[in-house]
Amino acid sequence: MYKLSKDLIDKLAQENIRYCHWKSNYLLDDALDGYDDLDLLVSRDDISRFEIVLLRLNFKEATDSHISFNGVKHFYGYDIDSGGILHLHIYYTIKTGASWTKSIHFDFEEYILDNLTLHKSGIPIPKKHIELVMFIFRVMVKHSKINEFILAEKEHKRTLNESIYLQNGTNRDELKEFLYKFFPNIGEDEFYGYIETIRVGSKVDRYLAGKRLLKRLKRYRYINPLRESYINLSQLLYRVSNKIFFRRKKRLSKGVMIAITGLDATGKSTVTNDLKSWLGKNFTTHLTHFGKPKSSLLTYPLNLLIKLLRREASSSSSMKSSIQKNGAKSLPYIIRQLILAYDRYRVAKRYWDKSSYGDIVIFDRYKSENCGVMDSHRLDTKYYSGLKLRLVELENSLYKKMPKPDIILYLTVPVDIAVERNEKRIKEGKESREFIKIRHKLNQNLTYSANYIYTIDTNQPYQDEIREIKSKIWRIL
Repeated sequence: MYKLSKDLIDKLAQENIRYCHWKSNYLLDDALDGYDDLDLLVSRDDISRFEIVLLRLNFKEATDSHISFNGVKHFYGYDIDSGGILHLHIYYTIKTGASWTKSIHFDFEEYILDNLTLHKSGIPIPKKHIELVMFIFRVMVKHSKINEFILAEKEHKRTLNESIYLQNGTNRDELKEFLYKFFPNIGEDEFYGYIETIRVGSKVDRYLAGKRLLKRLKRYRYINPLRESYINLSQLLYRVSNKIFFRRKKRLSKGVMIAITGLDATGKSTVTNDLKSWLGKNFTTHLTHFGKPKSSLLTYPLNLLIKLLRREASSSSSMKSSIQKNGAKSLPYIIRQLILAYDRYRVAKRYWDKSSYGDIVIFDRYKSENCGVMDSHRLDTKYYSGLKLRLVELENSLYKKMPKPDIILYLTVPVDIAVERNEKRIKEGKESREFIKIRHKLNQNLTYSANYIYTIDTNQPYQDEIREIKSKIWRIL
């Protein structure tokens, strides 16, 4: 069990919050360990106090405006020990049914909260007769929808195992009373008939039984069939287009720009890729390279020409050197730096726009406020006049206009360790020992501008390093 899961259970108990984990308790141990979300039903009387507990434990709310249901929320928490994210699927009212529409509202939440037992973890769960009825109804309703039928069939083995788990220990008299109280048009024999259909019925039998049950549940349907069909079709179109083109996930209440900076061989690429995997599992997350931005339609021909010129240039040429030297530069070099500044400004502005919509953006490298160092403006106005000065001023202004990140994590490492790491790297065109030493000397003690700036010592076990980085990021999200 995540430590965060235990902390949550303990805090909710201390505050006497009325809640339960209302479904999928067959796999509750796995959910508490972060493998699946926790489906918590919370009493309406305790909503405010419940959310205060979540805030104290540093949970973050996230939403998807295209897939949302009134009375249902999503919160995410960071478990510092494991480095994992715990997803809470919070229900203040029970909306269920087909996953895309959730057109059924079981309005007996208080009855459920009055009939609980304790899981071995300490989390309250409904008595088995309640969970069994709702589980079978949820499964059958899924079989009534063509788009969900396939998924329901894929989970058939798990469904059978969960059905057996719930039947073991179910009090038949309590089940009969529960059906009579809330589903008077569905008798005990009919209910167990649905279980039998799930167990041995054909696909057609399950589909027809699902359709029949939907009619029986008319009392709890708050979306009429015509509107549900429209929503179902809209969701189908959105989900297909999103999977192919947009790849959106949930968004936090505010977006964030994260820049991972630092000298060569500090592990920036490893960190940024790990952060993308970590955050991208649940949230709309982008990873982009600031140092080597993609060309725009405007700059592509010019960058191609520069690439050809650099290929033919001598190793000592200013067109080829990555190490800045003081003094005035040639016009081709100035133009090269101006184009690079434009491409960097364009990518920074583009992804700042995305963060303004609530996305998480991770930059591999970002500009400093220093002149003549890596990833920053290279041209000093004091060396130029005339046309060259105007171009230099334009290059400088593009860097000044670049948006300020929310978080900069500056990775450091002793130069001898950097050289050793670089020699072990498998990389085409790998830098020489001398190049690494010179770059470290020229790019030390850089000044950055961000809302939060942290220096991270990478001369430590990587698991400790990435845990420290994740903790700092999660506090700011």
